[in-house]
Amino acid sequence: MKFFNKEITFTPERKLLYKKRTVSIIINAVRYFFLLALSYVVLFQLFFMISQALRPRTDLLNPSVVWIPTKLTFENFKGAFEKLEYLKTGFVSIWLMEVSAFIEVMVCAVIAYGFARFEFKEKNLVFFLVLVTIIVPTQMLIIPMYLNYAHFDILGVFKWFSDITGLPDFRPELLNTGLTFWLPSLFGVGVRSGLFIFIYRKFFEGLPRELEEAAYVDGAGPLRTFISVILPSSGVVFLTVTIFSTIWHWNESYMSDMYNKLNPPLAVKLDYVRNELQKDSRSTAMAACLLFVLPMLVMYMILQRKFVQSIDRVGIVG
Repeated sequence: MKFFNKEITFTPERKLLYKKRTVSIIINAVRYFFLLALSYVVLFQLFFMISQALRPRTDLLNPSVVWIPTKLTFENFKGAFEKLEYLKTGFVSIWLMEVSAFIEVMVCAVIAYGFARFEFKEKNLVFFLVLVTIIVPTQMLIIPMYLNYAHFDILGVFKWFSDITGLPDFRPELLNTGLTFWLPSLFGVGVRSGLFIFIYRKFFEGLPRELEEAAYVDGAGPLRTFISVILPSSGVVFLTVTIFSTIWHWNESYMSDMYNKLNPPLAVKLDYVRNELQKDSRSTAMAACLLFVLPMLVMYMILQRKFVQSIDRVGIVG
């Protein structure tokens, strides 16, 4: 075969090389096609919200305006900021939900380390019950949990003590306080705690036992070993669980609405004013949604690379 007056001989090795390159190009083309399609599906909603939030009300009635507004305006964000009481409800979200997320991240790590490294009777049964908490929906438990927080008691001890002593019922009411989320996180049954325990356990089981054995030889106990050896070696799994816990607590609205009606966090406040914002302007409603997701977007953009690396090392799939 001649190419620019040069004779090219297709040897078997050259044919094999060209075949491999052709297959590689086709595979990469298909891969990029699916990545672009997936990116479009994921980012379409975000781009739509940004486009809607930055346009004046007149553009909503103009069929010629699809993506790019005729005039950029930030009045929608101002209205959404005031309707949401953004600073107040944002502080409640941080104080109520993110403190709970921090407690959950630490407590679930301790529980998972116990499952990964210690042997005790009915260990598999107890861990199975932990996994059941992932399956059982919150809606099935919300009524007894609400009643328990309305008249908080520990195994009926407070009520029993009042009955035998004749004293007034002194069971405290925990509704509209942070304890409705802090206490479950403290005992490892908070928002998605079962899933976090499962992730931690799988990671801890993959750590070499020689690290802990060396610490035991040096005289460290289980707690000192966990703090001095396991925690410094588990940065990737802690980052993964922290991001998941932070986002899920930030988005939690069902239990927050049930337990904290007087001081609702940002997710609940957004549900309260959504219909009012849509009546005022759809653009204002989109601006409110953007204000709600903005802190999580900023956090993810800052931690994106480390988060992707941690997902790869922890081995979360599906």
